[in-house]
Amino acid sequence: MKRKQLWNVLYAIKTSRLETIIASMTQVNQCITIVMTFRLLRKERNRRNNPIPKRAKEIAMKKKSYVVSESGVKVFSKYQDNITIDKDNPALKKKADYPRERYTRGKVQGLSRLGSENSEDARSWNFFRTLQLQSDMQKYYRLITVQDNLQNLLFWGLDPQTGEFDGVLKSILDEIEPPHLWKVQQTEPDVIVIGQKTIVFNECKLGKPGANIDAWNRKGPFTGKHELYKRRALSFFRQPFIDNFEAEARRFYQLMRNYIIGEHFANRLGKVFRLVAIASGQNKARSGLSHEEEFNKFCSYLFDSSRCHFLRWEQFEGGGCHA
Repeated sequence: MKRKQLWNVLYAIKTSRLETIIASMTQVNQCITIVMTFRLLRKERNRRNNPIPKRAKEIAMKKKSYVVSESGVKVFSKYQDNITIDKDNPALKKKADYPRERYTRGKVQGLSRLGSENSEDARSWNFFRTLQLQSDMQKYYRLITVQDNLQNLLFWGLDPQTGEFDGVLKSILDEIEPPHLWKVQQTEPDVIVIGQKTIVFNECKLGKPGANIDAWNRKGPFTGKHELYKRRALSFFRQPFIDNFEAEARRFYQLMRNYIIGEHFANRLGKVFRLVAIASGQNKARSGLSHEEEFNKFCSYLFDSSRCHFLRWEQFEGGGCHA
């Protein structure tokens, strides 16, 4: 229709018929008005169906801000950008707000450690919280050949439902690590899986690929307060561990603490204790051994190591553990 009207205008000009030109121009204007109205209606319909303009979407999808540390590790300016699920959970926020959880020097000074691409805490949250919220914890239980059903998870001792530190765990810590001696920080188990029948303490490590990392060891020497752990260790560890306590307990410090605290926690709740160590297959312990070899050495000191398990992060591919 529009093409025909334009042809009429051109024909009228050619034949110099003024009245025809005016009539034809009027028809063209009407046609243009109809077309423009149709376009506006279509635009309004699209706006209603898709309320976020394309440009606004592009802005919303802009690259996440991060800083690269002196050692080449990416640290997100907002730790939430390193979290894949339940980013504003109160337990997660409380963990991020601890002063000790912020870098104190270098390019990343002031940023949360949860924002690091090598953060085992972020990786642990992403994996376990995903399984919890998706009611899919059987994936995890199958990896450690345990038949149980999840009741709750604790992250760093914090209940993700409330953001509060677990009361039973705190009472046990106060017995084993008296606050007047552990003034800076008591033990914070990475992830505690509370099942109907079992308690599983997960000690998680990640670290930079290709590096030899400080996995479960303590750098500094023991002090008098660590005699409390030596006395507790008598119930669970073989004599060679006790005889070489200063060296071996420092080498396996975090594993030892998790094992002793976990046994007491499970006993208090009337459940069976298990210990799981999770590490990356892409790096090694400071000793040069693989993390699995290092863990097996720790287990050799236990009276009963049948309830200890080693897992690699790589086994969780596709399981929600990647940030």
